[in-house]
Amino acid sequence: MNIKHILSCVFAISIGAFAQNSDTKWDYDEGADTGSKKAELTFINTNRIEDLLDKKKRMNTNTVKAFRIQIYSGNRSGSTEAKNRFNKLYPQVRIETSYEQPYFKTKVDAFRVRLEAERTLKDYKKHFKNAFIFEETIAIDKL
Repeated sequence: MNIKHILSCVFAISIGAFAQNSDTKWDYDEGADTGSKKAELTFINTNRIEDLLDKKKRMNTNTVKAFRIQIYSGNRSGSTEAKNRFNKLYPQVRIETSYEQPYFKTKVDAFRVRLEAERTLKDYKKHFKNAFIFEETIAIDKL
């Protein structure tokens, strides 16, 4: 069962538990002077609630913004060559090739902090002169 369904069920049950009962007897005196009592109204900061709901939605996604390094952009054979050459130099690093018309892009690594990406880029630039850092939304398991 999905966590959203569980939370909505708990919410519905809690509302039902605290709902007013139809046979409740009210202590009401028609002769009482109601003009002397002041009504009290409490406001809830709805902007803060909306901010928290937005934050919750962002936390529930399985993606995150990360800094990546692109070592090649061009045709398929060049991308494959760059991938093979990079794999020989850095076998422990994850390599990914994607196609964004009309280019094949070879991307490596994923960093949460740009400073880490810049340090690593210096090393990669020794072998791949056109490498650069860019920001991308990726799946959490790629980190």
